[in-house]
Amino acid sequence: MDRYPRLAAPRRILDQLRVAHLDLAAQSLMAADGDLYLPDLIVTAMIQRSYGVLDALIDAVDTYNIHAAAPLLRLQLDTLFRAHYIASGSDVDSLAIKLLRGEELRKVKDADGKPLNDYRLKELAADTHAWALPVYDKTSGWVHFSLNHMLATTQATDPNCFQMAVPLRADAIPESLWQEIYGAAIQATEELFAYVRGWAARKGLPPGQIRTESGVRVEHTVGQSPSN
Repeated sequence: MDRYPRLAAPRRILDQLRVAHLDLAAQSLMAADGDLYLPDLIVTAMIQRSYGVLDALIDAVDTYNIHAAAPLLRLQLDTLFRAHYIASGSDVDSLAIKLLRGEELRKVKDADGKPLNDYRLKELAADTHAWALPVYDKTSGWVHFSLNHMLATTQATDPNCFQMAVPLRADAIPESLWQEIYGAAIQATEELFAYVRGWAARKGLPPGQIRTESGVRVEHTVGQSPSN
């Protein structure tokens, strides 16, 4: 953070979210008196994946490693889109069984008969997480070897000269891009957390009911956006 001191604040927020995964996992697993349900396997795997992604993403930004940071952000968005689908699905038990049997999610079909590949999951999440779609597409360019890598390789110093270096020089990536990466990672993680808390609130209860802090059970509409 010596180069860009203003990154310290969003870094601190993201690191706090990283640590918060531990309490979130406990909250999810201990709901319903600690009884385990098939969706717990999916939810806990997503929490574990999210923790690992944030842990590595913070390190990548610390070293100004865009080649790692951008794909890691895409992974976090990928997890968010999967959480959206699972929260909106009517038969998560069946999905969990298919995954446990070794079926790949991208080959499982949704209610419309379309395979749940990355594009379909993004499409299904479009209304709820519209902000994430352009970020996902932009970071995908850092996953597949693309123009992004070519452009980052060279920096023009004047009309008659350009520079190339390995590794990529830290000042080749503007501070604004790192701010955008942190901001998107924070928002994606907070929205993922909302899905996990939603599962903990519904776990073990009849459809249409949730737990509240006061212990009151209230009506709940499946598939609500995380803000609800």
